[in-house]
Amino acid sequence: MKCLIVPESYKASTNLSQTRPQQLEKIIGFRNQCAAFQILLHDGKKNQFSLDHQFAIPDEIEIPTYRVSIETTLPYEAQFVDYYMGKDEIAYADKLLEERAHTFSGDRYAPIYVEIPLSKDLLSGSYSIDFSIYRSFINQEEQLILQKSVELMVSDFVFPDCPQEEFKLDLWQQPSNLARTFQVPLWGEAHFELIDKMAKLLSEIGQKSVTVIAGEIPWKGWFNYIVKDYPANLYEYSMIPIRKDQTGKLLCDFSILDRYLACFANYGINQEINLFGLLGVWSPPYFPINKQFEHTEKLVLRYFDESTKRIAFIEQKGDFTAYLEQLVTHLKELGVWEKTYFNADEPKKHEIHQFMTALQELKAIESTIKTKVAFDKEEVLHSLLPVIDYPVTSFYCTCQNYQELTKKFPGKTQYYVCNYPSKPNTFLHSPLLETRVQGVLAYFFKTDGLLRWALNCWPTNARTDIRYNTAALPIGDNCLIYPGTNGHLLLSLRYKQLKRGIEDFWLLKATEKQDKNAVKNILEGFLEIDSTKWMLDSHQANEQAFQLSEKQYQHLRSSLIQQLTQISQGSSVQ
Repeated sequence: MKCLIVPESYKASTNLSQTRPQQLEKIIGFRNQCAAFQILLHDGKKNQFSLDHQFAIPDEIEIPTYRVSIETTLPYEAQFVDYYMGKDEIAYADKLLEERAHTFSGDRYAPIYVEIPLSKDLLSGSYSIDFSIYRSFINQEEQLILQKSVELMVSDFVFPDCPQEEFKLDLWQQPSNLARTFQVPLWGEAHFELIDKMAKLLSEIGQKSVTVIAGEIPWKGWFNYIVKDYPANLYEYSMIPIRKDQTGKLLCDFSILDRYLACFANYGINQEINLFGLLGVWSPPYFPINKQFEHTEKLVLRYFDESTKRIAFIEQKGDFTAYLEQLVTHLKELGVWEKTYFNADEPKKHEIHQFMTALQELKAIESTIKTKVAFDKEEVLHSLLPVIDYPVTSFYCTCQNYQELTKKFPGKTQYYVCNYPSKPNTFLHSPLLETRVQGVLAYFFKTDGLLRWALNCWPTNARTDIRYNTAALPIGDNCLIYPGTNGHLLLSLRYKQLKRGIEDFWLLKATEKQDKNAVKNILEGFLEIDSTKWMLDSHQANEQAFQLSEKQYQHLRSSLIQQLTQISQGSSVQ
């Protein structure tokens, strides 16, 4: 049995012919932060692995069980990492499991992710982490197979309690998908229990915005009605029920919206309210539209008519005006209107005039509407920029325009990754350090943070297979977390590395406040290639760019911390 101790950023796969991973003998950790690494076990055979003393018999009783015992004076959490099929029929490890026994086939490593929380008052110095691997068969005494240890060096440096505070993370949520995947009633008690869990895990990574679906099916299911490579139901439904009373008066029920906002606010996520479904809605081919809707954009708004006892769709301008006025009034009464944005997702060149006209019509109803728009085309960006309050640009558009945008929209810019660029990205097959580098890039681009279009846009069989529309969406683009089988939401290695990247962002910002030139020099050495050469076109990256290694990251972090420490010591002396 091979036992490898490797960096937390290693991504195991069934491509075992790849370069053998760097092995660790020492890990550097910082107080008020978590240290982490992985254990990889493999002997080319199918085995069951266990993380505790619980008796667990494998389905195939003839295979052995290997128990992994970890001994240290520090608290820790150990989790198996499960695989999903990815690009080129290679499976990649990403999902962090809760189960304490798991079977892995011989074509892959058995990865174990170990995380050690280091308190702010922990004494700095060296701590030993020892591993013992025991093998057993049913009704046989365990045999000690191997032992290993790794040294954890805890630095004097102390991270702040909330290093993600300055980073504006906008991971779009898919609340209808959440209910559908767990097969619970939409907006019911069980659904809100899941929403609470989602809000909590988002708060722990630095989420700042709430996704509010204020009009039906803004993305029309991301083409799931015509794309049938893998089963998926991806429609997102409004959280604002509408009815007409016996007199024909239109009335809105904001109780679901209020509870949703309160759920996120409970975890400190209330800096931005992002409305979807009222501007820049998608109009994909062959999808039926409400042609009678008296508005430039054919929005979808359902209501229950109490006089006819039927569900119908808003068509008349007066009804739409009444809906929008009630929504705006309610958000003002809640005290959140000033941080509310009407969002649009990648308007197209042929939609520029329609977008402008639709926005004018909205502002004729409420002049103080603000917009936040994701742009993937430079021509559309420059055409619509005069009417946009908060531009979010694709990686390519950001490379070309970030200096102009950050000057024009201080405190109101983000960039995003989606089904492109080819790198650096957060796909299942992307090296994990490409996920982590997003924090560095957010700083480099002088943006306020990162937007990602999908936290949980899961296809039907997401517990075992996250592939959907693979011709357009690289596998893993549609989610950053996974659904469990027990009502829990499961984190991923990508989630963990994004959190690391946001810590890097804090280090860069903290050092910049003391010595901007030092940060500039450190970053130039880290990124190596000039930003003008990162992209070959709007989708394809320069393959020589972002050839990132754990060693480079260790050097980046140690350089920044050394700079901060020197500044702090110098201030103390003065």
